[in-house]
Amino acid sequence: MLDQLNQSLDLTLFWEYRRALLSGFANNILIFAVAGILATVLAFIIGSARLSRIRILRFGALGYTEFFRNTPEYILLVWVYYILPVLLTKLLQTRFDFSPFIAAVLALGVAYSGFLAETVRAGLRSVPSGQVEAALSLGMSRRDITWRIVVPQAVRRMLPEALNQYISLFKATSIVSLIAVEDIMYRVSMINIEEMRPLPLYTGAALVYCLIIITASQLVQRLTNGWRRRGWA
Repeated sequence: MLDQLNQSLDLTLFWEYRRALLSGFANNILIFAVAGILATVLAFIIGSARLSRIRILRFGALGYTEFFRNTPEYILLVWVYYILPVLLTKLLQTRFDFSPFIAAVLALGVAYSGFLAETVRAGLRSVPSGQVEAALSLGMSRRDITWRIVVPQAVRRMLPEALNQYISLFKATSIVSLIAVEDIMYRVSMINIEEMRPLPLYTGAALVYCLIIITASQLVQRLTNGWRRRGWA
């Protein structure tokens, strides 16, 4: 037991392969960034639809939000990579395929758009309706009211929760190796096949994730406390 513990804490093997592992981790960051952009765009569309006066849009957006909030990322990842191309191939009558990278971005993007959509909806609803009514009485168009009054205030109020969702999205990138995305966990698995020393490799990967996530969480906490003192959240 003690020998195994010493072996897991000996990260020299992890350091020896640092270039390959760093290259894999860069793929994690790239997937996180692109999926985050996709999730944000979808979240604003769906979150705004949740507040629409058109009933079918409201219920459609609600169904979208609840479906993707309650479907595990693992299932979405497998479904998008293996099943969605088959359905599209039959529907379009032409061969359709996703690369592992595209599948990971789509799966994680739509998964977290469900969580962020609810954050967007709450942020938009938090802006007092009296401000909108006052702006209308001054002759402002609804478009100007939305972009000059509602959105700036809503974004400030939704940022603390949104940042926590982005941290969760980053953590979820650790499963993309399941569809052969060459991320850090994929590289760790390949190196482990050659070296047969899983403890230092997986321990090193865990420490990398923990270091970044804990640092990001602490930063978000400090920013959130500052925003609350200013009345932004």
